Amino acid sequence: MEHFGKYQYQLRMRKGNYISQQKLAELSGFTQTYISLVETRKAQPSRGYVRLVLDALGVANIEYTKRYNAI
Repeated sequence: MEHFGKYQYQLRMRKGNYISQQKLAELSGFTQTYISLVETRKAQPSRGYVRLVLDALGVANIEYTKRYNAI
């Protein structure tokens, strides 16, 4: 399974919907440092993290589940 950090980065960089790590941190309740650690595969996010970040990015959990057969 692809690491969530790569998917998170792709979602943040969506054309017309760019969001900075700092803004994602503010929206999700995590620190910018932790957001960066996840994206660089230096931290393994929990399911709770995944759900909160997906919510902050406006992505349905089911979309991620279908794509990666996860959660």
